[in-house]
Amino acid sequence: MPGESDLGKLLKRMEPTLGAGKYYFATVGGSQLLALSGYLNSIVDVFNEEEGLSIVFSEDVKDGIAQLTSKPIVGPFAFITLTVHSDLYAVGLLAKVSQALASEGISLNAFSAYHHDHLFVPYERKDEAMDIISGI
Repeated sequence: MPGESDLGKLLKRMEPTLGAGKYYFATVGGSQLLALSGYLNSIVDVFNEEEGLSIVFSEDVKDGIAQLTSKPIVGPFAFITLTVHSDLYAVGLLAKVSQALASEGISLNAFSAYHHDHLFVPYERKDEAMDIISGI
């Protein structure tokens, strides 16, 4: 079933959910891909950038990931899922959410997956972010 593309319907049906725990960003070399396989249950996202593999992971594997990277680990972040099945061609959903958070000085790192859009916001501002998103 295709996702929704009508912005009005997306905003009306959107129910953000807050994931449990804290999340972090790191980068490792492509040669570390096999080493990451031991952490698959705690890795939320892997993106292959020119500079290396960017990974997003939960706090429970922070020490192990730290051994694989020479760069600083960044975080903590809260993980919010916009639980509405948005079409990958839908226009404006993330723009509306980003604008609402930016107006309150809350940074946002977003990625879109097949079914939902996902957000990472500073952990200490998670409750405020949830209130703002819920009020859109």
